[in-house]
Amino acid sequence: MPTILPKPSVNPSFWKQGIQSHAIPFALALAVLTLILRFAPLPENFATFGALSLFCGLFLKGPARWFLPLAVLFVADSIGHFGNVPGMGFYHAPSMFFNYLGFAVFSLAGSVLSNVWDRHRFSLNASLATVPAAAFAGSMIFFLISNFGAWLDPRMGYEATLQGLGQCYWMGLPFWRWTLASDLIFSVGFVAMAYGVSLWLARQTKSWA
Repeated sequence: MPTILPKPSVNPSFWKQGIQSHAIPFALALAVLTLILRFAPLPENFATFGALSLFCGLFLKGPARWFLPLAVLFVADSIGHFGNVPGMGFYHAPSMFFNYLGFAVFSLAGSVLSNVWDRHRFSLNASLATVPAAAFAGSMIFFLISNFGAWLDPRMGYEATLQGLGQCYWMGLPFWRWTLASDLIFSVGFVAMAYGVSLWLARQTKSWA
């Protein structure tokens, strides 16, 4: 029996419930897309891991919101490592820890935003307007955390001083431009796409109340 979704006039957050009713299939599909795009000929650091992490934080519940993005990242690193893909794979363990931690924080940003939506019963337009802000915050925190990890990697050649840390952040800014652009574009795109598909599925099954 199809899920009965409330009318927009009854519940402003009806659109979120529509996505959450298909959250796991959506997240798995986006995980596969993220994995494919990781090996596509895109600009360096232009990827969808941040957007996937934010999406999972927004719509998944329990450990899955943290586990799925990190599992996809681990699979991508494994393929890159054992496939001898240049610039990909396992490297300095502490650096990788902070890289994974950065994406976990990205999921946390999504979880916090999801709670804000529920508390204030945001409409679709109001919610979509807040996604870029959450994506920017998550991307910036990821930049700070991941570059701290890069500073710890002796192969990067930075001095183990505050000056060396500052230089690491400065040198990382050009790479963050592509990361930030992809985080903003794909975060909004993933949410909008999931809403469009959930709306289409609801109309197909005539499950709107």
